[in-house]
Amino acid sequence: MSTPVVHLSHIRFGSDKKPVLDNLSLDVNAGHFMGIIGPNGAGKSTLLSIIAGLNKPSAGHIDLFGKCLNQNTRLKLSKDLGYLHQAQSKQPDIPLSVYDVVAMGLSSYNTSLFRYMLRNRKQEKEQVCHALDLVEMTAHQHADFRQLSGGQQQRVRLARALVREPKLLLLDEPSAALDSRHQEKLYQLLRKLCDEKGMTVLMVEHDIAAITSYVDSVACLNKNIHYHAKKGDTIPDEVWREMYGDHVNIVAHDASCIGCAPVSHSSDHEHHHD
Repeated sequence: MSTPVVHLSHIRFGSDKKPVLDNLSLDVNAGHFMGIIGPNGAGKSTLLSIIAGLNKPSAGHIDLFGKCLNQNTRLKLSKDLGYLHQAQSKQPDIPLSVYDVVAMGLSSYNTSLFRYMLRNRKQEKEQVCHALDLVEMTAHQHADFRQLSGGQQQRVRLARALVREPKLLLLDEPSAALDSRHQEKLYQLLRKLCDEKGMTVLMVEHDIAAITSYVDSVACLNKNIHYHAKKGDTIPDEVWREMYGDHVNIVAHDASCIGCAPVSHSSDHEHHHD
């Protein structure tokens, strides 16, 4: 049996009285595309930041690529990891080209100034241009990042997460600000990277209907994983109610979908399936 790319054992984060994550365990294998859903405040973003090594859990153990994630191994393990965090409403007003924003995702940007000056510029250019090509932003590589539309900025941020060709890709609502056409292209790209490159993708999304045709599984998260649905599974009604409360309506889907999508009376928790 192969070693999981991500192994989480009894993860806890936050105070004892009100933990953000509590006793969470999860294994994710190479090439697996997982969607993570849950209500606001469920700990979805926190979970990704813990896997990325940016937050340290209060309890529990994390292995990435079969090695313990800790203070001593974090930088080395992060070389095989790409991370797209949630887009912030306010961006730093710094004049950077699209090329430079993507190049920041390379390991050479996290080294000393001396090593940075000695970096392989030809290889860097090939990597940056390849990442921009994946998200169809090559023509904008010399543009000022600040002048792009919200959707274009999101695609550049995705290219930055992809530029080092990571083995593990963590995405926090990557479809934010994208129109429906580019959302579809995004999910198709991620599916292709999993199938052809063996990349492992963990993606937080709010709409199960949008991702169900592409992901291998859906993890239902609210402090803990209440249910892990695979292809052909139907998420039980009680799981939706445990996650979102009793005010949700359950809508049935065709058999090809993973789980079922609740339609809430609250705009914060609406999930649609066309």
